[in-house]
Amino acid sequence: MLAAGDVRAAIDAYESALAIDPFELQIHLGLAQGYQRIGDEDGAERHRRNAIKLAPMRTIPFRGGEQSIRVLALLATENANIDLEPILSSEICAITLVHVDAISADAEFPKHDIIFNAIGDADAAEKALALAEKIVSRSDAPLVNHPADVAKTRRDRNAARLRGRPALRVPRILRIERDRLRSGQASLALAAAGISYPFLVRVPGFHNGRFMIRVADAGELTAALGALPGEELYAVEFIDTRDERGYYCKYRALFIGDEIVPVHAALSTAWKVHYEDADLAGSELGRALDREFRRHPRKRLGERAFAALETVGRELGLQYAGADFGLDGEGNLVLFEANATMLPGKASERARQATAALLRSLLAPSAR
Repeated sequence: MLAAGDVRAAIDAYESALAIDPFELQIHLGLAQGYQRIGDEDGAERHRRNAIKLAPMRTIPFRGGEQSIRVLALLATENANIDLEPILSSEICAITLVHVDAISADAEFPKHDIIFNAIGDADAAEKALALAEKIVSRSDAPLVNHPADVAKTRRDRNAARLRGRPALRVPRILRIERDRLRSGQASLALAAAGISYPFLVRVPGFHNGRFMIRVADAGELTAALGALPGEELYAVEFIDTRDERGYYCKYRALFIGDEIVPVHAALSTAWKVHYEDADLAGSELGRALDREFRRHPRKRLGERAFAALETVGRELGLQYAGADFGLDGEGNLVLFEANATMLPGKASERARQATAALLRSLLAPSAR
């Protein structure tokens, strides 16, 4: 039922099975996937954590006919990981999943050809990245995404290191304690960071626009602080990317090895743009924009912005990552986010092929 897209029925069936056996790993994995598909992040997180408790290290069976690439995938118990299902094929890879902060420090791992550090969100998993760094130091296997390089992709760190590149606009970002935003120090701290109203307030470690609010004045800031959780928050400069028609457009691309894989373009009349629910996604204009970007990304973006996108990919220093971005009126690329947790969406097949090519290149004799 889950594979067929009947998600609600699948959840009901899994819940019935859970009443019979609350300790069956596959039930919790299925429920985590089901709740995530319907947007119930809390339900998905609850069952994902239950699955990790039952099996902090587990193997995905190899289903191919030829010799497999043995991949040791490092993950965090926090929801901070690359979704490996769309990009690692079990017909090519024999995958061992290891939640680094749920195992003993001296744990033994199966033999592996490659380590894939799938901990991708530096805001949500700094401790897990430190543990992963110790694990990779014990192995001489080729590595995808060094944990130290992932740590550099925290939102405020990205903003600091990427600003000033040609044709690239990066919003100023201040990571600040909630109490400082509440106090009279807020205006001084924001001004020192070059941030003025309107700006965005968001909680570190969340994506898809969750816990992100645009505030236009001090009153709206006070209301936002009452609605957002967490002791630390990001204040993010708001760069208006509306075109002359009043539309906002958000693009996504992946960086896999040396390849740039266009994922989608989403057009909306609202500033908070998401591909799945953009109000112009079903319009002919929205479909045409999406189609043109996926087929001809350089042409759609223009040479200046595409060169800036290439710069972002190089500067990240990761073998698997992605970026969400827009364009300003002068053809500059406006970077919204760049890290390793980007989902490939409609580009899953191309991303899977590019990832397989990346793994093979790392195992090639010339890469040794």
